[in-house]
Amino acid sequence: MADGTALVRSPRWRPWLSAATAPRSSLWATCRCGREARIDPERWVAQGLGRQAVEQLETRLRCLCGARGVPLEIRGLAEAPRGPSGGIYMFR
Repeated sequence: MADGTALVRSPRWRPWLSAATAPRSSLWATCRCGREARIDPERWVAQGLGRQAVEQLETRLRCLCGARGVPLEIRGLAEAPRGPSGGIYMFR
């Protein structure tokens, strides 16, 4: 900047959980084993976690394969998988 200070930006945009409750949005977990599941964010929002970054909530997920901590992403409704999904569960 002109005064010599630097503007530091996050290297990656980190959406809040409340963005998953927007119309035509959905929250999905995708495990390394290949399982995908739609996650209902309303329970976490009811706990007051709506302003948490989505990636901070990944440790609250468990997969049937035994994985603890499953990556989350916010998708539009058109991006939902066509095949069967499930097997990933929320905790806490």
